[in-house]
Amino acid sequence: MYRIALIFILTIYSLLLAGQTVNYEVIRGEKKLGDMTVKRSMQQEEVFYEIKSKVVFKLLFSFTIDYESTSEYKRDRLIKEYTHNQLNGNTQKKSTIWWDGKVYTLDLDGSRINFSNKIEYSVASIYFEEPTDGQQVFSPQFGKYLSFVKIGPHKYEMQSPDGLNVYSYTNGICTEVKVNRDFARFSFVMTPESLVAVQKKIITGGGANVD
Repeated sequence: MYRIALIFILTIYSLLLAGQTVNYEVIRGEKKLGDMTVKRSMQQEEVFYEIKSKVVFKLLFSFTIDYESTSEYKRDRLIKEYTHNQLNGNTQKKSTIWWDGKVYTLDLDGSRINFSNKIEYSVASIYFEEPTDGQQVFSPQFGKYLSFVKIGPHKYEMQSPDGLNVYSYTNGICTEVKVNRDFARFSFVMTPESLVAVQKKIITGGGANVD
């Protein structure tokens, strides 16, 4: 019995080290526009996130949006995060933030600011940790805090300078993001394979509102 329990614990630990990945399809109407992958890995007191997405819009003309983000947390504090947003291969926004033990330094589109407020929840955390009503999330891409407003069971709105997003959660994991922009409305919808893993708690999330 002890051996079985030990094997189970070691298996779970190895999965956490290897990382958990959730996949999304970007949907507009019934048409797929692209994909997004969010990966979380943990090692002792550190948590790492990686986000990559690619979306192709065809309106009056075609344009491609590529987004990537990497971040590192240690002891529930954001240590560093990098984001890069491209439109048709050209940089639209780029940000880097890091903690030196005393203050954060944020480089955003050529400007630099410093502040000391502790960042425990940033954009990278959204996909693996359900927020609470009124919870603030730091966005290095905008260089400011944004707020969640609860609008239903496990469902939240967040207003950003780009527009309104609506997030839905299952077992602490974000399963869908509805995005409203001036040029289009579309959704990041978790793939069926990832959704089954979330529902069976093979992939697990966190947050105060997890059932």
